[in-house]
Parts: sequence; structure tokens; C-alpha cells
Amino acid sequence: MNSIEVVVGRIGKPHGVRGEVTIDVRTDEPERRFAPGAVLRAVPPRGRRRS
Repeated sequence: MNSIEVVVGRIGKPHGVRGEVTIDVRTDEPERRFAPGAVLRAVPPRGRRRS
């Protein structure tokens, strides 16, 4: 089985006491992409340095 990678969202900066983040959803099927059990991989943006 072949797998493909697609951009499904962008993680925003943490905020609040618990460090919650927002997700800028970039998919037309969020209920499928963010369903329980879905496997997502986070990749830092290119050209950005970690502080």
C-alpha cells in the first residue's frame, strides 16, 4: 500500500496557561483527517529557526 503526504493544517503559536494551540485547517475533509486514530506528522516550516 502506497502512502501520500498532504498538508492538512498549520499549527499556530501556543497561548494560554496550558499552551493550547490553534490549527489553521487546510483540508476539505477535516472530519476525516483529524479523526481519532489518524496519524499526523508535524514538520517545522522551512527557513525558520527554533528559538
